[in-house]
Amino acid sequence: MGQKRNKRKSQKDYVKTTIYLERELWKELKWEAIEKQTTLSELINRKLKELKNLKRKTPIVGEDLEKLLG
Repeated sequence: MGQKRNKRKSQKDYVKTTIYLERELWKELKWEAIEKQTTLSELINRKLKELKNLKRKTPIVGEDLEKLLG
């Protein structure tokens, strides 16, 4: 089973890392991943890419972006 997971992830350029999330944020993200039938890792990757694209497309920066995202 482990070989299938590693094989799938080796198709892209992934880096394994450790991050610390606030407990409530982790719970929200975990439930969202379950609802969308994806992994927490994939969900976080997707959200970071969306944020990166949003920052690139909009002139809003810094605190203004934080206010927008709420």
